[in-house]
Formats: sequence, C-alpha cells, structure tokens
Amino acid sequence: MDPFEEKLRRLRNSFNTGKTKSAKFRTEQLLSLGHFLQDNKKQLHDALTGDLGKSAFESDMSEVILCQNEVDLALKNLQTWMKDESVSTNLLTKLSSAFIRKEPFGLVLIVAPWNYPLNLMIVPLVGAIAAGNCVVLKPSEISKNTEKALAELLPRYLDQVGMALPVSTRI
Repeated sequence: MDPFEEKLRRLRNSFNTGKTKSAKFRTEQLLSLGHFLQDNKKQLHDALTGDLGKSAFESDMSEVILCQNEVDLALKNLQTWMKDESVSTNLLTKLSSAFIRKEPFGLVLIVAPWNYPLNLMIVPLVGAIAAGNCVVLKPSEISKNTEKALAELLPRYLDQVGMALPVSTRI
C-alpha cells in the first residue's frame, strides 16, 4: 500500500472516532498552533527571508502576526461558532424545533502557494481545526525553506493522529 494512502486512512479513522469534534480538542490544537508561531518566530523569519527575501518586520506584518490574529480570533469565538443555530419554522412544523448543526467535513487538504507560504498555510489550518476537521498540509515546493521549517517544527505542536500529516509529504 502507498504510504500516503496509509496516512490518509489513518486520518480518516481518527476523524471517525469523533476525537476532533470536541471543543476541548479543538482549543488545545489552536493553543498549540499559537505556541508554534510564538516559539518559532526566528526560524519562520529565517525561512521567509531565504524564500522571499522578507525582512523580519515584513514577515511579521504579512505572515506571522496575521496567523496569530487568526488563532486568537478562533479561540475567542470557538464556542459561539460551535453552537447550534436556531431557525424559524413554518405553520406545518410549528410544533417542532429546527436548527442548524455545524458538522466538520472530515478530512481537509490545504495547498499553500509560494508567495505567502506561512500565512496561506496557517490561516486555513486555523479554520479547519476550529471546524473539527483532520488536515493534510501541502506547502509549496517553491518555498523550500518555509516547507522545511513547517515540516520539522509543526508536527511537534499538533496532534499527528488527529490533525496534520507531516507537511513535507508531496502529492
């Protein structure tokens, strides 16, 4: 069996256990992602400098701070986003209740472009985690330094069974 198929199967099985659906798990993963951004700022700056020639200031302004803001926003609003949403009923269903329950899709693929390799990988990752999905990350092979930094550092912070494959996996 292809090792990539095996990893996908493992992630699907993990999702099917319901592990990623709890608010506690999502919150833990989002907090860990925030720690990843804070703890590895220097390595991320160096990777972005190597790939795109960005200064530390530019890396912060266009990538790191935007990602951290997204994490903070998701943590602040997660409970609200997860609540069932009441909807109105019509005359035929007046005695019943109707609501929208937000359910995760299961397995999400995030493919990041080369021009904002951190921002356009992490911001969608925050949304996928907040929604309770398992995630496969595919960074741009053009941004080699950022790809390497993410592949080496991110797995230390996120649950490898329920969240993300090592990001160096090529499709």
